[in-house]
Amino acid sequence: MTDSAQNNPSQQDLDDDLFSVAPRHPDSRLESDWLFLYEKLPPDQWFSADYAYKTSGWLKVHTNIRKRQRILTQISDAYMSGEFDWTEYRSQILKRINMHVLKLHQHHGVEDEGFFPEFVSMYPKLAPAFEILGHDHEYLNELLDTLQAQNDQLARSDTEDKALAKELHDTLVAITDLLQQHLTDEEDLVIPILGLRQS
Repeated sequence: MTDSAQNNPSQQDLDDDLFSVAPRHPDSRLESDWLFLYEKLPPDQWFSADYAYKTSGWLKVHTNIRKRQRILTQISDAYMSGEFDWTEYRSQILKRINMHVLKLHQHHGVEDEGFFPEFVSMYPKLAPAFEILGHDHEYLNELLDTLQAQNDQLARSDTEDKALAKELHDTLVAITDLLQQHLTDEEDLVIPILGLRQS
């Protein structure tokens, strides 16, 4: 193939790219074979009148997860940059972490024990995809347990402990990175199931 042919894709190639199914996360782990429902109900229809009553509840839960995670990271950033002193940092973050960890553990439990097995029974072809999400939960739960332990230590630390704050910050960053991937992949699988099922 000439350099010119390599650098100038055909119209068919351009058309294929235009109409190919593309997950929203740039590093999505979802294989194209798993996106047959996503193709029928793409994200621009998730909040339409025909589907919102079935999809908005799940999406709202995820919006709240992202919001709580963002606030925690902002508080940690504020301390790391010197905007918050130790007292303000602790007063802002301690209770929020406790609530966030509790709610995420509850959310994962409901999915692992109820929703995910139900979805796999509906669409056995998606079992490997939900296995990925289940492994995410295992890793997330480990990170959340670490975060909770660090938060418990922070609650006992009246004296400033910058090393502890840095460790907690690093855990929050790791959780943020994994949540960004996990929630998007999960939505690309789950929201079309919710929207298209007859119930």
